[in-house]
Amino acid sequence: MAILKTAFRKYNPRWAILGLCTFVAILAFGSITTLASGDFGPEDEATGKVKTEAEARIYKDISYLASDELKGRAAETTGLKLAADYIAKRYNELGLQTDLFDGKPFQEFQLNGNPGASSETNQLKITKPDGTSVELSLGDQFQPLSLGTNGEFNAPLVFAGYGITANDDSIKYDDYAGIDVQGKVVLVLRKEPQSNDPNSVFAGTEPSNYAFFTSKEMNAAKHGAAALVLINDANSESATPGALLPVSGAGNAQSDDKIPTLFVSRAIAEKWLADAGKSLTELESKIDSEFKPQSLELTGWTASGKTDISRRKIPSMNVLGLLPGKGALADELVVVGAHFDHVGMGGAGSLAPGTYEIHNGADDNASGTVGLLETARRLTELVKSSPEETPRRSLLFIAFSGEELGLIGSEYYVNHPRFELSKTVAMLNLDMVGRISDNVLTVYGTGTAKEFDGMLTEANEGIGFDIKRQPEGVGPSDHQSFFLKGIPVYHFFSGFHPDYHRPSDDFDKINVNGISRITDMVVILADRISTMPQRPVYLKSVTTKVRLGVRIKQSEPGLVVDRVMPGGWAKKAGILPEDRIVRIGSRNVVGREDMDEALQEFKPGDTLEVEVQRGEEKITVRSEIGT
Repeated sequence: MAILKTAFRKYNPRWAILGLCTFVAILAFGSITTLASGDFGPEDEATGKVKTEAEARIYKDISYLASDELKGRAAETTGLKLAADYIAKRYNELGLQTDLFDGKPFQEFQLNGNPGASSETNQLKITKPDGTSVELSLGDQFQPLSLGTNGEFNAPLVFAGYGITANDDSIKYDDYAGIDVQGKVVLVLRKEPQSNDPNSVFAGTEPSNYAFFTSKEMNAAKHGAAALVLINDANSESATPGALLPVSGAGNAQSDDKIPTLFVSRAIAEKWLADAGKSLTELESKIDSEFKPQSLELTGWTASGKTDISRRKIPSMNVLGLLPGKGALADELVVVGAHFDHVGMGGAGSLAPGTYEIHNGADDNASGTVGLLETARRLTELVKSSPEETPRRSLLFIAFSGEELGLIGSEYYVNHPRFELSKTVAMLNLDMVGRISDNVLTVYGTGTAKEFDGMLTEANEGIGFDIKRQPEGVGPSDHQSFFLKGIPVYHFFSGFHPDYHRPSDDFDKINVNGISRITDMVVILADRISTMPQRPVYLKSVTTKVRLGVRIKQSEPGLVVDRVMPGGWAKKAGILPEDRIVRIGSRNVVGREDMDEALQEFKPGDTLEVEVQRGEEKITVRSEIGT
């Protein structure tokens, strides 16, 4: 009844009438979760979870989408397609327009798979002075690295120590001094000289910038090398004897001037040098003890081969359903969205390392998906019951995939919109709305439109959440893709929990009543936005708070990056998933509070420097904070 009071008190008579229709419609299909709604059968009663018809629908949908049958809804799986088909079926049952892409609701696009290399297109051959040649075995003796570029080479082989050129005031060391590597293949050690010496001029026992793979690749390219071959230093070899870096193990070069880059077994390189009358161990030891380069050309030796690293294209899709508007506002749209993909059987996206088990993703984000479906149902009924003469914007419901890989589905949509993007006046996003606890709901985007904060207050009067307001429109979910295109957004979120990205995120822990109440709020807001005479006024600079643009892994020690968001500082600076953030500016950071405090010292326009632990290396990245 508070919804009716709000409508009559704060809106004009047309809104009051519409509010009455809304309330009647809500009563008709049981969306207000505090109302009793009758008997739903033994199965529903047995769950102890549902008290209304709306909750029964939500429970039914989420128990399927988060079931083992869908195996975690990962990219390129049958489970993802089953989920897409289920969503499309629900759209059709509601009477939404679904013939949007060649008669179907599926907006198809492609994801990039992990980098890979086949033996047919990646080769390395060493030819000795006597003309004999040895072909190396891919994966056992050598590995191409995504650090470099694809290409062919056939050139003399040069040993270039650690591949470092350091002309700092405190360091005078250059492995390339006095040796010509133009058009040649350089063989380079990992790390840097004197890495076990606390008094090393580089950085003591900590790696300096010169130790990074990216630094070695850029320096070799700068000196005109035809290709770079990396090998383990003695310390790295003793830690992981015989191990090769994976294709993506050295990251990506930060320069456009790339050369083919490979990793070779240290044992193989030792044999090359031994056959050339040199000892790799002695050369390395001499560099460390004398702090002088020991670079040399292996006279008569050549290295030839090619690198061809590919990223297989993975088909994926967004699922769209349209509720057409009417009257003078019909050509404008309000988007309601949620992602339906998850991380499948685990792997890189899991926070349960080494676990090969179904990650059902009930909260992330089957909860948002069923909230999307229930919102579509309630708005469809509401539109049917509203006065015919009421002008109304169209409502576009989008279930996104590719979110877990970096907002790819929503980013694809805003760059390839089905309807002119300038006509989209707002986007409401549901991501992880299934674990309402202590009645707390976090809502992002309250400052992305002039009207949004007050509108949220009014919508909440009849629902009564304890709302945590976040004004910004950037954040690790699909609303960000729309905000960065100048569209006001709301993002609804019930909070993190220990089951996040783990097999234990199952539907038996979902608060279906909470999802239904959040749906009440989304319905009220979407309806209000779709019928207000003027579109919401977009606000770009909603906060001066600096954010890195990363999602940090939950319930894991330290600040380990789970996801790098497009358009953010971290993406621009070159931070990667699995990086551990250890320093922001001059502050060492180990937890979220440290990170927030460190970022408070910066403002948009400043240059921010961040140090991360990437595997065995510490890397410093820097870039200007966007305004």
